[in-house]
Amino acid sequence: MIENINLSQLLEKVLNISFLELDIDFNFDKLLQEYEFIEDRYEFKNYQTNYKIVRKKYERSWSGICLISSDGKLYSDMYEGSAGLAIKTELQNHCPNFYQLIEKLGGENQRARIMRISPHQSLVWHSHILEHRQNPYQLTVQVPLVMPKKFEYCVVNKNDFKWYKRFHKPSWFNKIERKKLLLGKAYVFNSYHYHNVYNYSDDYRVTLMLYLDLKDPKVYNLVERSLNV
Repeated sequence: MIENINLSQLLEKVLNISFLELDIDFNFDKLLQEYEFIEDRYEFKNYQTNYKIVRKKYERSWSGICLISSDGKLYSDMYEGSAGLAIKTELQNHCPNFYQLIEKLGGENQRARIMRISPHQSLVWHSHILEHRQNPYQLTVQVPLVMPKKFEYCVVNKNDFKWYKRFHKPSWFNKIERKKLLLGKAYVFNSYHYHNVYNYSDDYRVTLMLYLDLKDPKVYNLVERSLNV
């Protein structure tokens, strides 16, 4: 049982770290093989946002396929507001290593997707928690699968962000954290503060994107251990 005071303290630490590398090992080559299988046999569908101002941008920028979705279908969570159960999709029959990693991370009861950012595209600055009602204890995790050299993740503290900066370029911020995530690693990518991703390359960026519940003892222990590495 996790004491509430310890949980709150751990959450506070995590919410103030832009990129937390998780202390976990996995077979990256096998994951990549499974991704290549999916890419060869399945379609990646564009993300359908509810926000009209960025709808066309997201359609051309972001696409994916679900490993664990709210109803067990491959594309049902490719939009905001998805909720419900966490049910494995048919990819469980082809991709055992993805599901083993998800379980090892403690995300078997949360949604998980393979997500792509198109060449020469970005999203817009946003906060999952402050704007999209994501529970603060629900952590957003990225496991890079294909990471172009000309790609970066960016985080801006909520106190340095204003609504009119939604489409600002990274260079327009005085205070910003920019990082290139490494293959073979898993990261908590801060979804509390405002964040964006930029693909300056001619290739897709591909990651396993999943959610972890910090209240889950397995996740709590993983995060606590990772902070102390």
